[in-house]
Amino acid sequence: MKITARGTNQQSSAPYNRRVVLDLIRQQGAMSRKEIVDSVSLSPQTVTNITNDLEAIGLIVSRRQKADKARGQPPIEFALNPAAGGAIGISLENGKASAALVSLVGEVQERRHVEVDTSDPQRVLLAMLDLVRELRRGAQGRIWGVGVALPGPLVTSEVSFIGPTSLEGWGNLAVLDDLRHATGLPVFYSVDSVAGALGENLFGVAKSIDNFFYLHMGMGLGGVLVDGRSAYRGASGNATEIGHIPVVKDGRACYCGNSGCLERYVSLFSLAEALGVESSKIHDSPIEQWIEQGGQPAFTAWCESAAACLRDAICTIENMLDPHTIVIGGSAPKALVAHLVELAQPLHRSVRGGVPGAAQRIMLSEREQDSSILGAAVLPLYDMLSPRLDVLQSEPRSELDAAELLGQQRRTGSV
Repeated sequence: MKITARGTNQQSSAPYNRRVVLDLIRQQGAMSRKEIVDSVSLSPQTVTNITNDLEAIGLIVSRRQKADKARGQPPIEFALNPAAGGAIGISLENGKASAALVSLVGEVQERRHVEVDTSDPQRVLLAMLDLVRELRRGAQGRIWGVGVALPGPLVTSEVSFIGPTSLEGWGNLAVLDDLRHATGLPVFYSVDSVAGALGENLFGVAKSIDNFFYLHMGMGLGGVLVDGRSAYRGASGNATEIGHIPVVKDGRACYCGNSGCLERYVSLFSLAEALGVESSKIHDSPIEQWIEQGGQPAFTAWCESAAACLRDAICTIENMLDPHTIVIGGSAPKALVAHLVELAQPLHRSVRGGVPGAAQRIMLSEREQDSSILGAAVLPLYDMLSPRLDVLQSEPRSELDAAELLGQQRRTGSV
């Protein structure tokens, strides 16, 4: 299901139209002006102005399509410019900060990881500054900003900033203001599930899907509904915090104060507990070997329990939200997620099961363990690369919006 937003030829809609064109080029890989005009309902002159402006600020590049002798001179097509810079994504999990430099076309160009006491915001700040400094050295082109993905909930509530899967010891996010001041770069942040969902929507398996639920499996378990390119955040920004839905009566005590929460059964932290290892060391476990060869009773028992809970969670998500599909990503190894999904078969009956022409009910991220980092890096790029109606009333927020002034000046001969 391809997503094609429609532009409007009204003068006030220029920021939105630029995003529509840029997003279409991103989805298709390369397009001629005529193909763009046919797809987005904009006039040829409007599309010409937009492509000229986007090329002038270096976001797209033009090239000739492959020659066809029967048709004469091939038309010019436009593609995202891989050299137009990128963004730095930082993912924070208990005891670890991971970062990557990601290009404008979603390529992870360089990675860094560091162990850090995440209960101390100042130590985390120093770690993030070191990561940004190292990644900037290898950057070619502009750095559009820094995105930070954090375990949620973020907006103050009874379960914010508590527990081993959250940033325990943090009372607020003022450290991110310090990061912005110290680096001189725009800093964007989001809960890790939202960041991961946006990353999948721009550059992952949900690239051409307008409606899906993203299930983020890392130290904890989060989720978010994406509809019409926007993540549903709820009244206070804590929507679809699925990990803290009680699923087992009189189950394990949860750090949120309840018991039997889904996250206590389906998360890397719960796996670490079952294996008797530190959560920060869980990625060192030979998970793929255990899946292929067996012989680890504690791991096998955990997988069976987690798969049963995952089966129930999938049914709940589908019956409550009716998403086109459920995408599962996060920092959990893909082999582990695939194993749990396999064990969860057959899925419960739901409103999504048996729908004629429906997509597969579950899709796995292809980013292995890069989902969180890619999602974080997408945060500075998302407004620029994805058309959203709210930009029609917003103030210019990036160089992309400044392209309107550049275009006006060029067309009036003032530059």
